[in-house]
Amino acid sequence: MRRIVLYNFPAFDAAAAALRSHGLEVISPAELDREAGFDPINLPKDWDWSTLPEDFALRHAAERDLNAILKCDAIHLLPGWQDSVGARAERAVAEWIGLGVFEL
Repeated sequence: MRRIVLYNFPAFDAAAAALRSHGLEVISPAELDREAGFDPINLPKDWDWSTLPEDFALRHAAERDLNAILKCDAIHLLPGWQDSVGARAERAVAEWIGLGVFEL
């Protein structure tokens, strides 16, 4: 989530842990980014969180995240999701294909 420090990874991590504690299988965009080699913790402390690193392949991340949604039964949205163009797109896809949509 651009404009949020560390792209909101700490909130994604906390949400994933909370959902797993209830026995749910979780696919987290932050975890997918880390698996792909991107972790915002490695960016400079004065990073402009409204931008993405030049080597971050947004199209690839969008494709990966949308394919992950197609494997899910539901999505859980973080607070502030309305301010994220990506989260709004993911919600629209989830609604389109009939997934459960929940707000944390």
